[in-house]
Amino acid sequence: MNDIIQHLAPALLILEKSLLVLLALLGAASLAIFCWRWRSYAKAQGKPQKWIRILAQEMASPRIPSMILTPEDDATLAGRVVRTGLANQGLASDALEKVFDVQESAEKRELEKGLSFLGTVGSNAPFLGLTGTVIGILVAFERFAASGGKGSTEVMVAISQALIATAVGLVVAIPAVVFFNILKQRSRTVLEGAREVRGLIVARSMQANLVYANGRAE
Repeated sequence: MNDIIQHLAPALLILEKSLLVLLALLGAASLAIFCWRWRSYAKAQGKPQKWIRILAQEMASPRIPSMILTPEDDATLAGRVVRTGLANQGLASDALEKVFDVQESAEKRELEKGLSFLGTVGSNAPFLGLTGTVIGILVAFERFAASGGKGSTEVMVAISQALIATAVGLVVAIPAVVFFNILKQRSRTVLEGAREVRGLIVARSMQANLVYANGRAE
């Protein structure tokens, strides 16, 4: 076994350094994804309270109030929900709900881009670091054995250097998990604001169907 480790020592050292480089790249990518998604969430959230205030007025009216949506409104999730409601307000309530379900599914998929990467990094970075540490320790003990039990100081230094890989893995994993949780909550907040707008639009659709049914009954 010692002979195998001795022959593989140069490759193992390269692998250890490669794992450190990979962890550094994963950490940088996690930070970049967090900044990207944070800006996109801020843009997508907009001001759903504005639409809620407008839609909540005169709920007895069967029609959605006349609203002009700007390009800035179309950049927000709530604004896109309003546009969908305006474009489909002649549909029955159940059909309108289905349209909104499809839209929400697509919007959620777009909002959660990159989150799976953060989750994967948070779950696996410690294992990558631990792998680098195990490799470093194997090489250190192989050198210790090759020296006939001499050079214990060098071995301790090599082991301490190998432990850096575990530390780097944790340094990468912990922020990735924090980023994942923050963005997941932010995504949920954006979707909840859009659902409130959607609920008022559907309520108006139900009111329109009721008015139509009563008119036919009369």
